[in-house]
Amino acid sequence: MKSSLSRTPRSNNERAILSLIRQQQSMPKAQIAKALALSAQAATVNINKLEEDKLLLRDAPVKGRVGQPSVPFRLNPDGAFSFGLKIGRRRFDLILVDLQSTQRASVSVEVNEASVDELKSFLETYIPKLISQLELELRSHVCGLGVAMPFDIWQWQAASDSATNTLSQWQNFDLKGYLESQFQLPVYISNDNNAACCAELSLGNPNNYSDFLYVYLGAFLGGAVVINYQLLEGKSGNAGAIGSMLNADREQLLSQCSLLSLQSEFDKQQLGISVYELTDSQFTEHKPLVQPWLEKAAEAISIAMHNSLSLLDMQAVIIDSPLPSKALEQLKQLSIAAFARLDSRGLRSCEVSLGVCGEKAQSIGSAQLALSHHYF
Repeated sequence: MKSSLSRTPRSNNERAILSLIRQQQSMPKAQIAKALALSAQAATVNINKLEEDKLLLRDAPVKGRVGQPSVPFRLNPDGAFSFGLKIGRRRFDLILVDLQSTQRASVSVEVNEASVDELKSFLETYIPKLISQLELELRSHVCGLGVAMPFDIWQWQAASDSATNTLSQWQNFDLKGYLESQFQLPVYISNDNNAACCAELSLGNPNNYSDFLYVYLGAFLGGAVVINYQLLEGKSGNAGAIGSMLNADREQLLSQCSLLSLQSEFDKQQLGISVYELTDSQFTEHKPLVQPWLEKAAEAISIAMHNSLSLLDMQAVIIDSPLPSKALEQLKQLSIAAFARLDSRGLRSCEVSLGVCGEKAQSIGSAQLALSHHYF
């Protein structure tokens, strides 16, 4: 499966036009030229090229104003596709999105512990299946595969109650080489929480914060940092690793803030419930079991908020998780209350809000990696 789009990315002007239209949903040529400080001729040449390559579509002319009707342009959803893969501690998620970042297909599987062989079996089964759901002429429009995963995945054993040698397989496994060879697609790998934050930047952030701490409570607690609308990755792509912060007992915060620990509580009670598929009604039914875990998680998040705010003086903290909406809202309120109990002299308060992508944040974010490399 060789992608016809795995070639040189679009020009800077073309990428700027595509990014602006993605942000605004649709715009006429004159407004695009003005917003990007392009001459009318430059805007016309670039827009015509994007339209010729079937990356842009014309909407119906807007009439009722003086002069010629304006013609808005929007992204052609069929112009390009990208795979996003999330490699989790006990779960693999694969998603196929179009140029508008709309999900076209997805599949998830839970595993006892992520292994290289299970990942290969999963991908070699489902990537061809998801591609087959596209019309034949669109299958060559898949431009790449983005991967969201914790760096140094083999170190998860230290945080696992049932440590095995399974995760050690990853230490010498050339994931990028395997994926590119097996599926003939460009591959882009990112820290899982950075990828989730990219999803929030692209599809969420309704309050338009320019600077914020992104907190993602998944298998373990993690995060990312945004400064001036840009993801701050750090020298090794691991900035925002708030789960590694220490609490008062000199333990890492991820040890007290983990969906895995909640899953263990469910398993002990033999509830047969996956934390990744927990519903609002199940949360309400089992609230006496979930509540103590939420309070402990909120304490950890409040410490991460406090430490980050003292260093970055950011506008906001955005909290996201696969948890259902009622549980996530309560986690937010408990985190605010826990933060209020800390000694915050010398700090300026910030807003706290919820992310929009939830369980799919990491896979959606990883799918953005290939699209961003080529088009935005």
